[in-house]
Amino acid sequence: MNYKDRLTRVSSHVMTLTGFFHGVIRMDTAAPAEARTNVVRYHILKCLERQAPHHLTEISATLNVKKNTLSELLDRMVRAGLVDRTQTPADRRMTFLGITAAGRAAIREFEKGLMTNIGDFLETLEEDDRRDLVQAIESLIRILTRHDRKSSKYFAF
Repeated sequence: MNYKDRLTRVSSHVMTLTGFFHGVIRMDTAAPAEARTNVVRYHILKCLERQAPHHLTEISATLNVKKNTLSELLDRMVRAGLVDRTQTPADRRMTFLGITAAGRAAIREFEKGLMTNIGDFLETLEEDDRRDLVQAIESLIRILTRHDRKSSKYFAF
């Protein structure tokens, strides 16, 4: 059986995997709604952390998020102190976006919660299953990272 047939056979399980990863993502419900870091905010912050400052258009293209949706999210993130917005002196209509110290702290807190939840889940598995799952995830990351240019429209690494 070729790889396309094999992928077709397991494609229905992709949503199950998506649900698994979504389930381990920690949502800090104790924090005010404006300051909570969810998956989309996390990806925006990581994008800004990797290569700031950015323009709205660049982030929109990188994360494949509509500009108006992204603009609303960024407005909330600016109000929460996670992102700063600076106007270009030459053209006041052009703004740069950057991550703040609070934004970096939100990334670390999100990742800490994520790792706690993943660790808790892994503890429920038998040693062999735990090893196999970690190896499978490492393989996925290695493959997707190696083909980052091809996969960048699908994944934000």
